[in-house]
Amino acid sequence: MIKKISLIGMLAFMVIAFSFLTSSGQDMEYKEYKVLKGDTLWDISSKEIKDPFLWPKIWKENPDVKNPDRIFPSQMIKIPLRLIQKEQEEEAATEKASAVTETPKAEPKKEERLKPVETKIEPVKKNYLADENLILSSGYITDYIAKKIKSVGKVTGAPSGKTLFGDNDFIYVKANSNANTGEKFYIIRPIGMIRHPQTDKKIGHFIAVVGIAEVIGMENGFTNAKITRAYGDIRVGDLLDTFHEVEPIIETDAPRKPDISGFVIAAHQQLTITGAMDIVFIDKGSNDSLELGDILKTTSVDKFNNSRTVGAIQIISLKNSTAAAIVKKSESAIRIGDAVSGLK
Repeated sequence: MIKKISLIGMLAFMVIAFSFLTSSGQDMEYKEYKVLKGDTLWDISSKEIKDPFLWPKIWKENPDVKNPDRIFPSQMIKIPLRLIQKEQEEEAATEKASAVTETPKAEPKKEERLKPVETKIEPVKKNYLADENLILSSGYITDYIAKKIKSVGKVTGAPSGKTLFGDNDFIYVKANSNANTGEKFYIIRPIGMIRHPQTDKKIGHFIAVVGIAEVIGMENGFTNAKITRAYGDIRVGDLLDTFHEVEPIIETDAPRKPDISGFVIAAHQQLTITGAMDIVFIDKGSNDSLELGDILKTTSVDKFNNSRTVGAIQIISLKNSTAAAIVKKSESAIRIGDAVSGLK
């Protein structure tokens, strides 16, 4: 009898221990980060993972964050430990490699010929001003004001019957021409007409790029596609646009400072006040000889007509008559209507 009780007790202990280890393993999958005032996912990714361009991976692990530009103080953000560990392992490997000392080489025999030493050229580490995800998710302003939005198709539904979609969901699309398996499309949504803050003149439609879809075949007469990237909620009725690869923009030590003048005309997420790392749009583009990576200053004018420099912006995407720029520095809020000019 005593042996039987002991056996039962041992089994119970093993079950409890296994449960504890399992739950501990699950708890260790993420690190919880408490959002501080002024934090962005870009900042958190830079601090915790040492790479700000991995912020979409943090966003993907936090489905309760519907808008990556809207996180609040005291909000808890989950950061995958695998990303932190990967960075730590890379740092440790670098330190280990630099700490290894060369072993003394034996003196070559007189009759031996000395072989030339091969020099391994390490690739130069590049710093990116903006990766493709930031460029695409920022959206753009069209170069036309016609009422009809130019597109090549639309999202018509889904096998699941849902009307809202995200990463890896399957959807039905209707393309204006036959779509081939493997063909990709941007999924876009018109937000509204942008007017110039000084003249009220129509400039173009603001277009949000909400995702990327890839055609995987036909199903019951429908073109079936998979969402390979979502930058927000994707809906039935969203439009399709022609896909083209977007290259990340490399940051240079000496960016151009063109002699140009214009205005801030819009901001990402329809903000009216922006700060560091936000995206703004200006009324100058490639037709005005702007180039990717160009840096400009923003100037604010108060009610007494006194002007002061409030920030610096750098161009990340171009249209003919408009451009998107990331706010690199902000001494105070940058507003729609602020002037932009060459940074001297």
